[in-house]
Amino acid sequence: MEKNSLFDNNKRRREILTKYTIFVFIGYIITQIVTLIAHLFHFSSVSYSEILFTASTVLGATILFLIIIRLKKTITTGFSNFAFFGQFAVWLVMYTIWFFMLREIRVMALFFALMALVFLLANSRFIQSMIIAISATIIQILGSYYAIFHLGQRGSFGLEIFFTFCFLPSAIFIAYLSENYSRQRNELKEARRTAERNHDALLVEMEKANKLNTELEKAMKVIHEMAIHDELTGLYNRRHLMELLNLEKKRADRTGQLFFLIMLDIDHFKKVNDTMGHLVGDQVLRVVAHKCQDTLRATDFCGRYGGEEFVLFLGQTTREGAHICAERVRRLIELSQFPELGNDFQVTVSLGITEYQLKEELSKTISRADKALYLAKNAGRNRVESVIQTG
Repeated sequence: MEKNSLFDNNKRRREILTKYTIFVFIGYIITQIVTLIAHLFHFSSVSYSEILFTASTVLGATILFLIIIRLKKTITTGFSNFAFFGQFAVWLVMYTIWFFMLREIRVMALFFALMALVFLLANSRFIQSMIIAISATIIQILGSYYAIFHLGQRGSFGLEIFFTFCFLPSAIFIAYLSENYSRQRNELKEARRTAERNHDALLVEMEKANKLNTELEKAMKVIHEMAIHDELTGLYNRRHLMELLNLEKKRADRTGQLFFLIMLDIDHFKKVNDTMGHLVGDQVLRVVAHKCQDTLRATDFCGRYGGEEFVLFLGQTTREGAHICAERVRRLIELSQFPELGNDFQVTVSLGITEYQLKEELSKTISRADKALYLAKNAGRNRVESVIQTG
C-alpha cells in the first residue's frame, strides 16, 4: 500500500510539472503572437528575425524541460524546485530580451508578466510568484532607464515608472492568491493522505476482524462439537443422540421408511472398573465406541446412551441387515485385544435389536430395544437378540 502511495505522489508531481511547463510555453507563444501583431501594425520596430529567434529559443527550452521531466524516474521536491528555478532563469533571460525587442511598446511587457503570474496561479507558491513580480519590476525600471537614456529609444521614463507601480499591486495580489491556493492544495493533500492512512488502518482492522471472526467460527465449531459429543468416547452424547433420533422418527413418519435401533451393553463392565480401575474401563469404552463407529455406514450413527450402554441407528435396511450389523459389531469386540486386562478376561457385548413402528413414541422404541438387550443378557450374554413388534 505504501509503495502504491509513493507511485501516485510521483505521478502527481510529474503531471504538475508538465502542466506548469506547458503553461509557461503558452505564455511565450502568446507574447510572440502579440509581438508579431505589433510588427504588422507598425506599433514596434521589432523584426521577423528577432521574433523567430525568440520563438525558436523558447520552443527548444520547453522541449528540453519536458524531456528532462519525462526521463526523471523519481520527482522529488528538490527536482521540482530545480525545474521551477531553471524555467524561471530561462524566463528571466527571455523576458529581458523580449523587453528590449519591443522598443517603443516595451511597457506592454508588464501585462505579460501579469499573464505569467495568472498562468502560475494554481501551481506556484507566494515566494515563487513574488520572485517573478519583483524580477519583472526591476527589469522594467532598469530596462526603461537604459533603453531611454543609453540606447536612445523613444518613451517617457516617468510614464513607464507609473505603469510599473500600477503593475506591482496587481502582482502582489496575484501572489497572495497563489499562497491561498498553495495552502488549500496542501490541506487537500494532507486530507487525502489522512484518508489514505485511515483507509489503510481500516483495512488492517478489517483484516483483524476477519481473522478474529475466523478464529471465533473455529472456536464455536469446537464448542459445538464438544456440546454434541461424548468427551470420553467421541461418539454423540445422549442429548444430541435423542435429537437425531427424533429427527429420524419425523422422517420415518413422513416417508414411511422405518429404521432399526440396536441397544449395546458391555458385559461385566462393573467388574472391569472394580478390578482393573477406571482408567482401564475408560480404555474399554473407547475401543468399543470405535468398533461401533467403524462398522456403521455413512448414513448410520451411534451414540453413548449412558455408562456402558450405546445406541446404534440403522436406516434403510432390513431385519436381516440389522442382525448382520449387530453380529459384526459383537464379533469385532469379541476379537479385540485388551492387554491391560490380561489373558483371563475377555471383553464382550450384548445387543438388542428392534424396529421403529410408525407414529409410536420414541421412548417406546428404545424401551423395546432395551428389552431385547436384557433378553441377550439373560440368555448368557455376548449375543444378539431381537424384539420386533408388527402391526
